[in-house]
Amino acid sequence: MKRVLIYKFPYSSLFGGGERHTLDLVEGLQTHGFEFFLVSSCSVLVPEFRRRQISTWRLPFIKEPVSYGTVFLFPFVALFAFCILSSILIYFRIGYRVQTLYCLSLTEKILITPVARLLGMRVLWIEHVACGRWLVLNPFRPLYVAFSRLASIVTPSQDAAHSFIQLGVLQKRIHVIPYGLRIDAWTVERKHLPDPTKHFTLGYVGRLEPEKGVDILLRAIQEVRFSLPHIRGIIIGHGSSRRHLEWLAREFGILDRVTFVGFQLDVQKWLKNLHVLILPSVKRESFGIIVLEALCAKVPVIASDIGGVPEIIEHNKTGYLVHPGNVEALVEQILFTYHHYTDALESARRGSAKVAAQFSLETMLSRFSILL
Repeated sequence: MKRVLIYKFPYSSLFGGGERHTLDLVEGLQTHGFEFFLVSSCSVLVPEFRRRQISTWRLPFIKEPVSYGTVFLFPFVALFAFCILSSILIYFRIGYRVQTLYCLSLTEKILITPVARLLGMRVLWIEHVACGRWLVLNPFRPLYVAFSRLASIVTPSQDAAHSFIQLGVLQKRIHVIPYGLRIDAWTVERKHLPDPTKHFTLGYVGRLEPEKGVDILLRAIQEVRFSLPHIRGIIIGHGSSRRHLEWLAREFGILDRVTFVGFQLDVQKWLKNLHVLILPSVKRESFGIIVLEALCAKVPVIASDIGGVPEIIEHNKTGYLVHPGNVEALVEQILFTYHHYTDALESARRGSAKVAAQFSLETMLSRFSILL
């Protein structure tokens, strides 16, 4: 049996694509002879791991140094954190014969990686998002680049991998492993989809944060409502921007057309009632798990041409791409999709076939099992 210790000490905790990926990976590999342990301050993963009866230790006092405040404080707590995390690592290495350290946040990557290697352990760094200002301008960047030579780094897309190569990480240390889905679980028949000429429903699923561009979607709905008076929008997710987005919907006069339903565990139930999924990200989108899920469910997708999304969507073949932040382009694509909805459904079917062929959970698990 292979044993893996997971460390995660995020700056903030929200249930997003990275968390879903971690849970799917752990659940899948448990059936392939792996045992996992979690040491974390993450308020999302800790209860989820405990619910799955996986050994979990919660350390709520450590945050990764990715903001001005945490970067300033980090030197004052680094020695304490190093001692605590090293002691825990040694305990699991000796007591449970853990072979691999699985790192999800910056803290343990720059503090504990050398210790794990000295103990004869494999080290995996998981980078769910592309390299951004949080690391490019981080004073601890040199440590990250130096210690990356001791680890295997996994990114979900070629775009994300390229961003870390530009940072100074050696290409040979990086492994691109796209997210994978349980294809059978997401392949559903949409027998009772409402007539789009009576109710044309657009949906967004994800975190409500500025970089996700949900305000662009609201502006597009505001503009397109005169051409499509029966258009509706469903916003699924939570985050720091929710109140602002609700205020925008009120200011735009579309509050009667847009419904904010908050975080939903059963995303599939909502997806099968959408005519189109919109992913309007404006800053970064390293991959976009929701795009895989929508295509697998044969829901047409309009997404920003950004990050790793073009590695899933080929414009006019498996979905539609628009320039990030361009309201007019999004409006034009929404209208085109409505007037050519049969073609849009065909693109979703082609997308579903691509997802089944290239982005299955079993493919992801087999590639991770080699590294672990």
